[in-house]
Amino acid sequence: VAPLAPEDSGYPNFWAVLAIEIFLVGSAECYRTGLFDNPFPELELSVAPGGRFDPLGFAEAGDIEELKVKELKHCRLAMFAWLGCIMQALATQEGPIANWQAHVAD
Repeated sequence: VAPLAPEDSGYPNFWAVLAIEIFLVGSAECYRTGLFDNPFPELELSVAPGGRFDPLGFAEAGDIEELKVKELKHCRLAMFAWLGCIMQALATQEGPIANWQAHVAD
């Protein structure tokens, strides 16, 4: 397997970063789904939407199930938009900023 970063480039090893990321994200997901106990019981909070981070009080403003559905729809729309940015970059061989600058220059 060829190295993903040049030797002595200062970039971390790809496989080490991948292993750390899999461990950390996997641990967070195991905690979220209930496979692991909370490692910080003093921070016991609900993991549901509106529980940990709700600075504008949206959880009390409406039906929580409706808010969950809206969140999923918005996430899917954002993923589709990101896919559009990737496809544009593949088609034009330029990044989104360069494409935008070319568009504005016309």
